[in-house]
Amino acid sequence: MSLRDSLGKIASQAWIWPAIDPELQPARDLGLLRGRVLNAGAGWRDISHLIDGELINQDLPYEDDERSHIQIYSPLHLIPEPDASFDSIVCIAVLEHVENPEAVVPEFFRVTKPGGYVIVSVPFLQPEHKVPTDYQRYTSDGLKRLFAHHGFEIISCKPLFSVYHTLHWIVYELVRLRQSLAFKILRYTLVPFIGWLARRSDLQSEKLASVFQLIARKPLDA
Repeated sequence: MSLRDSLGKIASQAWIWPAIDPELQPARDLGLLRGRVLNAGAGWRDISHLIDGELINQDLPYEDDERSHIQIYSPLHLIPEPDASFDSIVCIAVLEHVENPEAVVPEFFRVTKPGGYVIVSVPFLQPEHKVPTDYQRYTSDGLKRLFAHHGFEIISCKPLFSVYHTLHWIVYELVRLRQSLAFKILRYTLVPFIGWLARRSDLQSEKLASVFQLIARKPLDA
C-alpha cells in the first residue's frame, strides 16, 4: 500500500468508528437484549450475535432489496405487530432520518411490553447525512423529553464516542470544501491526526457529543 493510500485510509470516516458491539455491550450486560427484540431501522446492520433470544429486523423497503434478514417492512410509526410484542427495541442512528419522531416514539411505547426497554442512539453534533433524508438533531434534554413525554421512564442518557469523533467528522467535511493545496495538506495531516486521537481517547463531553444513547423503560403498570 502506498503512503497516499495509507494516509487516505486513516483519513477516512470508516477508520475511526468502532463496531456496534461496544455501543450495545453495556445494555447486553444489563440483560436488556433478551427475549423478543426489535431492531428498528435495521438497515444492513447485524446485531444478532448480541441478542439473547429472537431478533426481529424492521426497515423500509429499498429498491432491489437484497436484505434477507429484514422480517418487517414498514415505517417506524406503523409497526404491524400487536401491542406489547417486544421485550426490547434497539434503534441505532435512525430517528434523525424520520420525519415524524413524535409519532414514532408512541408506536415504540405501544409495541414494547410493560417493563420492556428501548435503547436508542441519535446524533447531536454531526454533519448532515442524508439516507435519503436528515431531519433533526437532539440534545440530551431533548431526547429525554421526547421519550418521557410519551410515557417512558428514563434510565440513562449519555454521550457515545469521544470529542475527537465529533471533531473528526466536522473537519473531514471541511477539508473537502476546496481542492486547494492547503486543504489537501490538511486532509492528509490534520484529519489523520484527529482520527488517531479518536481511536485512542475516551474524552467525552455532553456539550461536544457526537451521539447520545438513551435507555428508557416502559412502566410495568402501563
